[in-house]
Amino acid sequence: MIKFFRHLRHQFLKENNISKYLLYAIGEILLVVIGILIALQINNWNQNRINSIRESLLLREINIEFKFNKEELESTIRTYVHIREQCNYLLKSLPVIRSEMNKDSLSRALSEIRNLGTADLSMGSISALINTSSFEFISNTELRSLLIQWDDLISDYFEREGQAINYTRQTIIPYLAKRIPRPYIEGINDDRVDLSFMNSIEFENLIIDRRGDASTLLNVVEDEEDKIRKALDRIIFLTNGNKERQK
Repeated sequence: MIKFFRHLRHQFLKENNISKYLLYAIGEILLVVIGILIALQINNWNQNRINSIRESLLLREINIEFKFNKEELESTIRTYVHIREQCNYLLKSLPVIRSEMNKDSLSRALSEIRNLGTADLSMGSISALINTSSFEFISNTELRSLLIQWDDLISDYFEREGQAINYTRQTIIPYLAKRIPRPYIEGINDDRVDLSFMNSIEFENLIIDRRGDASTLLNVVEDEEDKIRKALDRIIFLTNGNKERQK
């Protein structure tokens, strides 16, 4: 093909046919331009294919991670719901009369209120997106927006969870450790234990504060908006591999 066009060019020059030579030159330029455009189109197609594969891998990773986060969050929420219930049980049981108390229920409640419930949410995929500036690979604008906002959305929950954990570690656990040996199911019957501490104003206030921490935390996921759970469900939905849902 190259030899053919070269032969034409030489022929037109030999014949001194300027008009034909100009037409040939224009045609040659057009062919070059068309070749460049085709090459660019092929390159764009290859790049789009690579980006599509990369997006699919990202979506799969995000989907797995946020399904884990949903399970982890729901498990922690159930823990704090139980803590709140046990606090209510203890407050209703006051004043405690040793001869009338339900030993199993009381020991269970004391054990539960010292539970350090924490949602160990995975942030690996979002951290990777931030560190590599890869958000542009996610074509769905709603999903991209949810992922960008996720850190801010969950920060309020983590702040309240941290307050609840700190109060338990610094106040509840040391207080009970001085008064009842573990396990509580046996410790309550220990001759060294004087359960009159449970009828003190201090103990009552501790339980009220512990219930307050649990309720404050749960308010984040129990209000009418419930933005965290909605965001979790939406992210999982948009990354489930169904192309129609990713549009």
